[in-house]
Amino acid sequence: MGVRLRVRSCWASRSESDVVYELEQTRILIGRGRGADVRLPHRTVSVRHATIELDGIRYALVDHETTNGTAVGGARVVPGRKKPLRSGDRIEIGGFAIVFESGIAVSLPTSGERTASLARRLAREALADPDARLDPFLTVLNGPREGEVVPLPVPPDRLVLGRGEDADLVLPDEDASRAHAEVELDLDGATLRDLSSKNGTLLGGLPIQEARLVDRDEFQVGATILRFEDPADAKVVSLESGEDDAGEAPSWEEVAPLPPEPEAPEADATIADDDPSQDAPSAARALSEPKPSRSGVAAADMVIYVLAAAVFAVSALGLIWLLRG
Repeated sequence: MGVRLRVRSCWASRSESDVVYELEQTRILIGRGRGADVRLPHRTVSVRHATIELDGIRYALVDHETTNGTAVGGARVVPGRKKPLRSGDRIEIGGFAIVFESGIAVSLPTSGERTASLARRLAREALADPDARLDPFLTVLNGPREGEVVPLPVPPDRLVLGRGEDADLVLPDEDASRAHAEVELDLDGATLRDLSSKNGTLLGGLPIQEARLVDRDEFQVGATILRFEDPADAKVVSLESGEDDAGEAPSWEEVAPLPPEPEAPEADATIADDDPSQDAPSAARALSEPKPSRSGVAAADMVIYVLAAAVFAVSALGLIWLLRG
């Protein structure tokens, strides 16, 4: 059984997607350095920030005396002291919220390659300056379109390359098929895929059917060479060393999903929409208005009965007095 960590960037306002790590080892390092099992690319996170390790039959977290500290369930943990974890605990580190789950059956542990890919995704979300884009793009290195920069679509999507007019990136290249290859984008990065082309697709000089792209990879479609560039990779690399930023990071409360708004009460169907003069009380008001009690009604009836009996008695006495006279 292993551990699942659901990471959400608090730097992205109202972020809706989690980055998920599934790990089987008994010691998990969290930080922004290259050797971390869970990489959080921001300088409010230390290079070696915290460790989750199996302590007997349960897991515990240790903060490595970091600049900005670590919190579990909203409470700051004591540096260097083990903090026992329960499944479902929320860990906050430098503007990232991590939900810890234990006892998970892990079918495919998160690899080092995927860890780097997830770090690039988190780097894009953690940007403080929205104008400094970290989205990947292609650069055409030769041929009639040499020097052109081609932005890649927002994932999930794909970009088809070929000489056909229906291609997303039309290459005036007789050696390229009409629909030669595609670059498929998902939240974790980009995949290059050959579309059964006549001359094949080369990556680093070798033919491929499908391969994950990394920053600065060069591939060939027909006679055209293109370079895949991912600025987020350079951003992650630049954060692998250097000093921490001592500052206040956004908290989970600032990006937690908003509660659903209450539904508006339905209008009373008995009131005609075209008759504004009617001012019937609402159902809530009608329910709140006092109703006469049954005891009050019974008392009023009794008073009437007594008065009627008195009148009858007086009438009878008067009649007897007249007969005697």
